[in-house]
Amino acid sequence: MGFRSAFLTALVVCSNPFASHAQLSSEAIAAAQKYSTTHNGRGMIVKERGQIRFEKYYNGYSGEPLHIYSGTKSFFGVLAVIAQEERLLDLDDRAAKTLTEWQYDPRRSRITIRDLLNFTSGLETGFEEIYGRSSDDKIALAVSIPAKRDVGKSFIYGPSHMNAFCEILRRKLRKKGIDYDDYLKQKLIQPLGIKISRWREDAKGNPIPSAGMYMTGKTWLKFGEMINAGGTWNGRRIVKTESLAECFRGTEINPAFGLGFWLNGYAARPDAREVDVEEDLELEPMPEDWRGACLAKGVPPELICSLGSSFQRLYLVPSMDLIVVHHGKPGHEFRDFDFLRILFADAQRPETMPQPRKAKPIFPNLFKGLQRKE
Repeated sequence: MGFRSAFLTALVVCSNPFASHAQLSSEAIAAAQKYSTTHNGRGMIVKERGQIRFEKYYNGYSGEPLHIYSGTKSFFGVLAVIAQEERLLDLDDRAAKTLTEWQYDPRRSRITIRDLLNFTSGLETGFEEIYGRSSDDKIALAVSIPAKRDVGKSFIYGPSHMNAFCEILRRKLRKKGIDYDDYLKQKLIQPLGIKISRWREDAKGNPIPSAGMYMTGKTWLKFGEMINAGGTWNGRRIVKTESLAECFRGTEINPAFGLGFWLNGYAARPDAREVDVEEDLELEPMPEDWRGACLAKGVPPELICSLGSSFQRLYLVPSMDLIVVHHGKPGHEFRDFDFLRILFADAQRPETMPQPRKAKPIFPNLFKGLQRKE
């Protein structure tokens, strides 16, 4: 079963009010928080089955808004599938249909919008051009970044892809008289009641789509709740479940990444290999072949992660109706696979749960920017 199918199946399981749901033990949550405290963490929230089970801030942090860095990318991944629903774009369209400057480039002319959002387009990272100090419009500038690898042959992490995608959005939205950040507000931020405390912007005032958002963990939770609910929020349909599942399809070159989210779907495979995302993305040169990658073995393969630098994490397991927010600070002591194995060490799986969930079904209708470069 592919990860997209597994995700849809998980949503079906969650929709059944009599289905059993795995639970984290209080002991495992406490142990995970202890690990966090001693490994550069500074905050942790656990929300399970609609209830906040744990919330604690430590190591000098008191819950104020933080830079979520590349956690921002996940919002734009969801925005992309909403735009596809509305027929503003097609993820499998060639980017050069809109970015006409690419039409005669042997590599860039073959890039699809999906390739951009999967970071498999072959474009160079764009770190220096986009994060460097200049007065350029960094969204438009992304169109000039070259592709030095063929489409699909490498996973190249950097802001170039997301900025190029937003330039596509910007050009398509001109007839509507709005910009890409207005579209994000209309389709996600305002409907979810999300308060973005601050945007990191370029000199022209363009919000940085790869790593620009500042918010609290309690605010970030809302985004996770919408995903766990299969695209609904407070009874309102934000995005179709089938569309949302498009975000959780990895690629051959990196099965652990899809449309701005990090995925654990490969974890159950015998050839799976755990990756430390932040550490691997600090390597010089960064790895480009991520085949077989997963976040953590021995934890639910349907786990999804919106991941930002300095251990900003939004972990989601829709089949458990589980959301875990983790905040950290710079350093290289925290490891996702260590933290997650502690957190799920004695989780009750459905077959061991003594009582079914007695609650209204949540699916009643069927359901870094990397700090070193910034």
